[in-house]
Amino acid sequence: MLTLATLLLAQTPTRLPETVVVETRQPSPLAEASPSVTRLDVTTANESGLNTLAGLLATSPGIYATEQSGEGSQASLFVRGTNSSQTALLLDGRRLPQGFSNSYEIGRYRVFGLSSVEILRGSASTLYGANAIGGVIDLRLPEPLTGKKGSEFVAEAGSFGRGYLGLTTLWNNAAEKGQATQGTTATVTTLHDDGWRDNGTRDSSTAFLKSDWRLSPHLVFDLIGTADWAKAGLPGAALTTPGTGDPNDWQKDSGWMLSPGFRYEDDSLRATLFWSHGGSAVTSFVDGSNFFGPYTYYQRFLLARDEFTAFADWKLTNRLSLGLGASYERNAFDQLALDGTSTTWAETFESFGLWTQADWRVTSTDRLHAAVRRDHFSAFADKTIGDFSYARTLSKELAFTTKVGTAYRAPAASDLAYNPIGATPLRPEASTSYEAGLRYENSVPNALSWTLVAFQNDLKDLIDYDPANFQTYNIAAVRARGIEFGFSARPAKGLKTFGAATWLNTSVQSALGYQSTAAQGESLLRRPDLCLSLGAEVMPSEDWTVGISINHLRGRMDFDWNTNTRVALPNASFTRLWIRWALSERTELSLRIENLLGETAPPTALGYGAQPRSAYLGLTGKF
Repeated sequence: MLTLATLLLAQTPTRLPETVVVETRQPSPLAEASPSVTRLDVTTANESGLNTLAGLLATSPGIYATEQSGEGSQASLFVRGTNSSQTALLLDGRRLPQGFSNSYEIGRYRVFGLSSVEILRGSASTLYGANAIGGVIDLRLPEPLTGKKGSEFVAEAGSFGRGYLGLTTLWNNAAEKGQATQGTTATVTTLHDDGWRDNGTRDSSTAFLKSDWRLSPHLVFDLIGTADWAKAGLPGAALTTPGTGDPNDWQKDSGWMLSPGFRYEDDSLRATLFWSHGGSAVTSFVDGSNFFGPYTYYQRFLLARDEFTAFADWKLTNRLSLGLGASYERNAFDQLALDGTSTTWAETFESFGLWTQADWRVTSTDRLHAAVRRDHFSAFADKTIGDFSYARTLSKELAFTTKVGTAYRAPAASDLAYNPIGATPLRPEASTSYEAGLRYENSVPNALSWTLVAFQNDLKDLIDYDPANFQTYNIAAVRARGIEFGFSARPAKGLKTFGAATWLNTSVQSALGYQSTAAQGESLLRRPDLCLSLGAEVMPSEDWTVGISINHLRGRMDFDWNTNTRVALPNASFTRLWIRWALSERTELSLRIENLLGETAPPTALGYGAQPRSAYLGLTGKF
């Protein structure tokens, strides 16, 4: 058994170059990516006990993600100060079905069975269309044709009645020295949690599927799918007793997507064509009483979605490439009032987008990229956007990038449902963003890699509603600016360190409308001014791994609806500990402790306290 000193002195091999897809929609080296791109390795996340998407995203610079009532619960996502409805969520490049408010409920997705999560922060609408003001998050599945064959299961149990099971498998027909022509990867997970708040019980299941067929040396057919189901209590926050909930309140969520497509690649052309069909359903029941007396809301929200997308990139010369793309989307919404008194509403919206991009390596060290896009909508004003970036290689491993771009968020179904006939038609929310940063990507794992970015987002035409009649209007403008830094280092084979820091300043540029939660010059709610995370993992022997991380939040504001005043939330530091013990080459025991020091400061929303100290024991096996 190796000693710690032996591990620290061990030689480490050269690392194969990592690639990302999210920035260009085509595989490209991570070392050439903008510093606003982050690739999160899911294997590493699972080993440290991070099994929810919100928990994993919270480790990335520029992002604040928080779950409202524990692991797997409803979550809020803030990317560079934007809200949950302004960042697109994808599965292997296919847009997942969004809800009535254009939000992608990240609490519905587990990370077990994924290979990585790729993040592009900042304007991304030129390639991805609507809802990409904050950026894009792409859940990447393993590649069935080139991945390692085998299966893995995970089982975990612990505090608050939590039980979690997951099974993933990858198979292909590759012979010992031949290439695979068909392969499939599939994952299923299920979770039960009693919750740590009143009425916090949750049951949920998820599934991922990806299957590839190589039809020729250059052409691959793929089929990508996902399905999820959940039922959870709604803890709520009572007016008189924050943190308590009505045991009658509950919500059911389900969603699915199935997407066949083709990928073509040769020396001069990369092309992709796919069709996505899917939808989501949300059923909510809430009853209680307010200033106007007793009430009951029993509603169902249905979405059916189709998308056809095709794009291609041609390598015209060794230094110049040109890309073209087109996308058609159809979204059908149906809001049902099961209580007989709530608003009913149904509508179908269509959109068609065209985009082009060019990438020019002017010299061996200088690179220019430009893109423009035009979208036509059936229900609101058309939108033209674009972006321009310049990158310069400063050394073999250090590069500088600057970018200016525009992006938009389409009005949600919930916005359009309350935009009355005769009122000013809604426009897409819009942003202009600026950023400049550095990426240092080392080729060996025992050296430091880091990113540093300064950014500013100017948002206008934000949609707000009048609480007197719920009618919606484009009336608000906000500025968000900040600095984000991320790093990882492996000083030796048995030691790993990592961290991220985000300083954020948000400022309302015009009154935030009728809700009046922020006046001009005040900051947006719930976004921390400083989000800092640091962690380290050490292997004292071949069989044991110990890790610890700390996440510190500072400068959050919230709104107390009982007093109609803004309230400063206390600063908070959350510590987590994980330990792994390898029983054999294929079997491993794990222990993780969340909120090790018992922090009580609320992570988000008045009355939503931090999850108490909790412990979970897990078993992982490979076969």
